Amino acid sequence: MNLARYFAHLLAITILALGLSAHATVVRLNTSSGPIDIELFDATAPRTVANFLAYVNSGAFNNSFIHRSIPGFIIQGGGYGWDSAANQPFSTPKNPPIANEFNASRSNVRGTIAMAKLGGDPNSATSEWFINLGNNAANLDTQNGGFTVFGRVTAASMVVVDAIAALPIVNAGANTAFTDLPIAKPITGTFIVRENLVNIAPAAVLDNPYRGLWWNPAEDGWGMSIAQRRNILFGAVYTYDNLGAPIWVVLGNCPLTNNRCTSPVFRVDGPTPPTVPWNATGKVVSTVGTATLDFTDINNATMVITINNVTNTKVLTRQVFANGIAPPTVDYSDLWWNPAEDGWGIAMVQQYDILFAAWYTYDVTGKPIWYVASRCPVTPTGCTSILYRVTGATSVTGPWNGANRVVTPVGDITFSFNSANAMTMRYKIGDITATRNIVRQEF
Repeated sequence: MNLARYFAHLLAITILALGLSAHATVVRLNTSSGPIDIELFDATAPRTVANFLAYVNSGAFNNSFIHRSIPGFIIQGGGYGWDSAANQPFSTPKNPPIANEFNASRSNVRGTIAMAKLGGDPNSATSEWFINLGNNAANLDTQNGGFTVFGRVTAASMVVVDAIAALPIVNAGANTAFTDLPIAKPITGTFIVRENLVNIAPAAVLDNPYRGLWWNPAEDGWGMSIAQRRNILFGAVYTYDNLGAPIWVVLGNCPLTNNRCTSPVFRVDGPTPPTVPWNATGKVVSTVGTATLDFTDINNATMVITINNVTNTKVLTRQVFANGIAPPTVDYSDLWWNPAEDGWGIAMVQQYDILFAAWYTYDVTGKPIWYVASRCPVTPTGCTSILYRVTGATSVTGPWNGANRVVTPVGDITFSFNSANAMTMRYKIGDITATRNIVRQEF
């Protein structure tokens, strides 16, 4: 049985029957100072959101730059791009202006994004937007019909916004739009070049904003990998049984509505370990409980989970394990498997040039067990990491105790990238070496 496809079929029926809404749209501005993720207010500012997304989806913001920075007030972009051949800026092509959609319930407070417009004309917003660095409600909510807030920057991305706001500012002269121009790298010649600017390349809608590695920093030793296809989540929880042995369960049926999802919790027993040829004839899939995920934003959530009639609540946050500037050319974050060996898989999360792989498989008795490759440096051809087993901690359904946790190297693993959607994994566990081919799992 293909768990993911089976659950997806059930979910499709549920969504059609109940008319469930999708999650909020998230746009990522990949700036040269780091990514800025913005959660859009689709329901409360639909006209303004549609206008912003039209520019994002057309590529109008690609190769644009932050052209205005006023510390403590705003940073502003969307108005200008850079022509590298001519070595000069150009004005972003404009769509027709939109009617103002200001509402006092969406105030210009720190972290919100709003549309810029011409003075004395409330209905003149086109491509330019700004991010509020402070609480500007008293000023911007009350003038020119109010400036329309249509989204908010995630808390993690505000670190990038504040870093941009802290950059040196120059008066670039002739064009008054550039009197407060932030400079990312010192100007060494007579003229400003692209490398001096805070560039955006590209801007894109994130179809899977909750995809990633989730944990509680105070409970280091367990976690959850989430794969996402639009409003469907597939979560794999790596935890421990009552004796401290590593086990895993999956949330295979989690449709998002209003940034919340509820799923049965499944456990799988019976197949063979990865050190022998695959055999799933004894595989048993058991429903052992339920779980509900509530996302307060794309980086924070609460999970209420019940396993074998024991319920616990966990506060979760997205785990950050790597930093960088440029996003990867290919992002291998996803749920990976071998379709001919349904019952095991690998949840990969990539941040910049580092992969974190959680391998969900079985021990010699057919009991679920997990291994991790916690830091796998990515090259154009693949990555290699030590493979670890973790034992001794407590179950996700009880109070956390990691005092007896033991991290043991059990071998190594190499992922060789055959394409963006297929790879070969070569691994050694103990004295056994094996190879398996895996692809992204659709669900």
